[in-house]
Amino acid sequence: MKLGIKKKILFINITVLIMAIIGIYLVTIYILYSKIINSSIETLKKESYSSQKFVMNYLQKEDKSYSEKVLSEMSPFIATYLSNNCKVRVQIYSNNSLVGDSEDYPEIKNDEDVSMALIGKKSYIVRNLDGESYILFSSPIYDEDRSIGCIRYVYNLHKENTIIMNTMFSMTLFAIISILFSTILSNSFSNKIVMPILRLKNIARKVSYGDFSKKININSGDEIEDLANSFNIMSNNIENMIDKLKEEKENQKRFLDNITHEFKTPLAAIIGYSDLLLRVKNKSDTEQCITYIRKSSDRLLKLVEQLLELSRLNKNQLEIKKENVDIKSIIESSVMILKPRMKKFGIDVRIDLDSKYISIDKEKTEQVMLNVLDNAIKYSECTKITISMDYDKENLKIYIYDDGQGIPNQELKNIFKNFYTAHKSLQKKYGGSGLGLSICKEIMEKQLGNIEIESLNGTRVILTFKVNY
Repeated sequence: MKLGIKKKILFINITVLIMAIIGIYLVTIYILYSKIINSSIETLKKESYSSQKFVMNYLQKEDKSYSEKVLSEMSPFIATYLSNNCKVRVQIYSNNSLVGDSEDYPEIKNDEDVSMALIGKKSYIVRNLDGESYILFSSPIYDEDRSIGCIRYVYNLHKENTIIMNTMFSMTLFAIISILFSTILSNSFSNKIVMPILRLKNIARKVSYGDFSKKININSGDEIEDLANSFNIMSNNIENMIDKLKEEKENQKRFLDNITHEFKTPLAAIIGYSDLLLRVKNKSDTEQCITYIRKSSDRLLKLVEQLLELSRLNKNQLEIKKENVDIKSIIESSVMILKPRMKKFGIDVRIDLDSKYISIDKEKTEQVMLNVLDNAIKYSECTKITISMDYDKENLKIYIYDDGQGIPNQELKNIFKNFYTAHKSLQKKYGGSGLGLSICKEIMEKQLGNIEIESLNGTRVILTFKVNY
């Protein structure tokens, strides 16, 4: 069965309240009952001392050899006398037999309390007799050092049980009133929570149909207000994103127009030199035509590779697969892959890293590291690369520094643009599409990180990762 937020709040509040009331109810009744029983026992215990003293003084006046006989004969009178003084039913036992009882009803048989008292130990038990609860408290009667019988007090707990029942009734009535009052308050409270959510739901439905002009204003001063503000921000961001997509579409159109123009130049050269190749007869002219055709073909091939690289980037930019990995292991793996090339160019690598687990795309991050290190190998003409790190609670930064020729300051602002290369001569020598750093920036930003490049007496690349991303 599907329950709304309002019903869930009511159910949870009432359930918790009932459980709390039951707990308090049981603890209170138990403590009250224990105190009443203990208080009654203490009263009977005090009474037993005076009764013991009275009986023992009475027996001392008689012949000691006949103490038990005297006790048996005088027990009915002694029991009645003691009962009149303490207002409690009194029984007297001698040699495990009842010899005196101040009352006849209800009939109470010998029990554990009497057995314990006859061997010289005070004892009590609680028994239900004919629908009433009684405390049976027995105290031994001594003749010098030996026990010759016992006095049993039969205490009716009717008054105490009445107090407990009244307490239970009062607590039950209080519990019912509390539950009703809590239900009313919970219903009012849940309405204050649910109504803003319903308003937010209606606005969200309108936004889902493309109406981004609707905003919700909630002043509840709690998380719901924060949710409403976040929703408004999300709605604005979606609207801005749609505008950016429209702008991106225009940019793509301009890009295709430009790349089409770029295609025309090498194609025109290839066609022109091909026609000329059919007409020339001199070998040197033929070789020159073939050379120009080859250069134009290479240029055309690079343009195609650039388009394929852009297509691959656009395809993968939404496929960031996060996992918790050690950034140190990724960097060390990247260095090992490029180690032979670094050795070939005489480049020394120094790594100063700590193991730090963060949530990133392992393969894409390794791609960034390989690209940055590959650029340092090909274009910096360095002899040493140093990799270090720094981190706090929010960010982790990786520093890749090389002692090479650096990058001219006027080139730094364009370094992340598509098809841009700062060192044109080295690009012709070692190749490259001019897309590497733009791809790296796209990957880092997709992971909520960043890539920066500084150049002063060498080049330093700074990779920033979000620790809690």
